[in-house]
Amino acid sequence: MAFGALSSAYLYSNPSPFGGIWEIDANLDATLPVNECACQEAAPGVNWQKFQKDLRGNLQSDPSFSRPWVHELCSATYSAFFATSRVDEATFQIWKSTCGAGLLAVAAVCSQSIALQMADVSSRWRWTERPVQAEGRAVKDILEAMPAGDCLRLCEEHEECASVAHGPFGCHLKDKCVTSGEQLVLPGVAPGYRTYYQRGGPCTAEDGVEPVSSPHHLSEIRLLMDAAVRLLDHVVHCLDKSDWPFTIEEVLANRMEFTAATLHAHRNGEFYFRWSRSQRFLLPVTCDAASRATVGDAGAVCRTLSRLMIRWVRGLDSEVGFWHALLDPSNAENPEVDFSSWRSAQDWLLSGDITWHYGDICTFLAAARGHTTSYGRPRVLNAGSGPLAPGRIDCGDSVTVVASDGLARFYLQLYDILQHDPPVVPLQCPTEALHHCFPQHHFDVVHMRNSLDHANDPLMGILELIWVARPGGWVLLRHARNEGVAGHFQLGLHQWAFDVEDRADGRHFVIWSPSLRVDVSDWLLSSGLAAEVKAERRPHPAGGEEELPGTADGYSFLYCNSRCSK
Repeated sequence: MAFGALSSAYLYSNPSPFGGIWEIDANLDATLPVNECACQEAAPGVNWQKFQKDLRGNLQSDPSFSRPWVHELCSATYSAFFATSRVDEATFQIWKSTCGAGLLAVAAVCSQSIALQMADVSSRWRWTERPVQAEGRAVKDILEAMPAGDCLRLCEEHEECASVAHGPFGCHLKDKCVTSGEQLVLPGVAPGYRTYYQRGGPCTAEDGVEPVSSPHHLSEIRLLMDAAVRLLDHVVHCLDKSDWPFTIEEVLANRMEFTAATLHAHRNGEFYFRWSRSQRFLLPVTCDAASRATVGDAGAVCRTLSRLMIRWVRGLDSEVGFWHALLDPSNAENPEVDFSSWRSAQDWLLSGDITWHYGDICTFLAAARGHTTSYGRPRVLNAGSGPLAPGRIDCGDSVTVVASDGLARFYLQLYDILQHDPPVVPLQCPTEALHHCFPQHHFDVVHMRNSLDHANDPLMGILELIWVARPGGWVLLRHARNEGVAGHFQLGLHQWAFDVEDRADGRHFVIWSPSLRVDVSDWLLSSGLAAEVKAERRPHPAGGEEELPGTADGYSFLYCNSRCSK
C-alpha cells in the first residue's frame, strides 16, 4: 500500500494554546533550529565535532557496536551528559543546554556500554548510576578534570584502591569494596559523578561484588534510553539528515527491545539487551526525513506524526504495566487496580469469555454476506484486541474471530511471567501494518474498540482496516468520546481524541489532537474508500454521567460504521 500522500489528509493547527510540550513543539516547528543537529556550539566537557568523528570512525571499524571503544567513549562524555541535561519527571520534558543530537548519541553509547558491562562477567569495572553515600576512606584525590579511563588506571596501580568517585571536577580513589546494597546519593547531588568499583584487586569474592543484573545498572540504562527518546522530540526535523550515525527509527526500535528485556528480567532476573544497529522498527513511518525537514504546515504535519510515534514508544511501559496489573491474580485487593476490569481479565483466563464488542456484529456480518459470498466462509477481525482476545462469535453458526494487536509480543511475555495458559492468543500485528499480516479482502467485518485512538497515525490504521475488509464489508469503530482530552493527550498511549460533529449533511466522524485534525467522514467518502459512513454518539456502555473536558453531553461512546466500497 502507498502511504506517501496520507499525511496531507491532516490539517495542522498551532498547538501553542495547549501549553507544555505542544508549545515547545510549536516553537521548534517555527524555527527548525540547526544547532540541534549541527552541534557547533561549545559544551562543558565535550567537543561535539570530535565526539561525532570518533563515534563514526569507531562504528565504521566495529559495526557490532561492542568493542572496548564503547566504554572509553562513554567515559569521556558521560559527565558532560548529566552536566548539560536533566529530565523533569513531573512534566516528562527534558531540559538541556547544548546539542540535542550529540546528547542523544552519548545516551546511546553509554546505554550500550552499561549493557555490555552487564553481559561481560569478566569485566573488571562496574559503576553505579550516582555516587554511593558511604564512599569509604579516601586513598588519593586528583582535583582536576581527567578521563575516567585514566582515573581507573590510577586505582588499578594503587594497591589500597577498591573504588573510585569520578566526575567532571576530579578523580577520588577510595578503599571501599562497593556492593549491591549500597545507598546512592539523591538525584541532583554531585551531578555528573558516579562510583566505579572493581571485581578483583583488594575486593575478594567474599566482599559481595555487584551481580551482573544489578538494579542500579538497569535503572541507569532506563534513564539513558528514556532521555534519548525524549531528545528525539527536539531533533525530529534534522537527525536523519545529519551526520550523526543514529536514526529516529533505530532509537525507537531499541527502546521497544529494552521494554521486552526488562520484562524478561522481571521474570527470572536475567537481562538480555544490547543496542542493535540493525534493529528494525515495527511500525510503519508516515513521513521520511526530507518531509520532516520541510518548512511550513506540510512539514509540521510530518513532524507532529513523528513526535506522536516517539511519544507512543514513551507510553509503551505504561500500557504494558496496565495489563500486567489486570492479569496478575494477586491484585484482587489492590486499591490501585479497578476490580471490575481485573475480574473480567481473570474470568477470561478461566473461560475465554470476554465482552469485546458493543452492538450487533451479527447484523453487520449478515449485511456484508448479502453483498458477496465469493470470499469463502465469514470471518471477523478484532484489531487492537489487547491481551483478552475473543475466539468465536455465535451468529446462528459459529464464526471465527481473529484477534490482533501491535503489542501481542509483550502480552505473550506477560502470560509467561504470570504463568497463564490463555484460552486465545492475539496475533502480533500493529493496526497500521495489517496488510503485512493478512490478505486483502479477508474479513467480512473489521472491529476496533477503544484502541485506534492509541495509534500513532489513526488514518493509516483506518486505511489498513479497509484493506483487509471485503468489498461491501464493514469497518466498525467503537471508542470513548474525546478520551485523550482528560489526560491532556499524555496519559499512556492516548494521544488522540475522537468525536462526532453535526454538519449540514449529517453527523461526521472527526479525529483531532492539539496539532492535527481530520474529518474522517469526508476523507473516506471523497477518496472512494467507503460507500457510506455512519457516525453517532451513544451513552457509554459502562454508564457514568461525568462530563469530560471537550464534551457537551457527559461520558459518551462513538459508533462509526463504514461500509467499504465495492
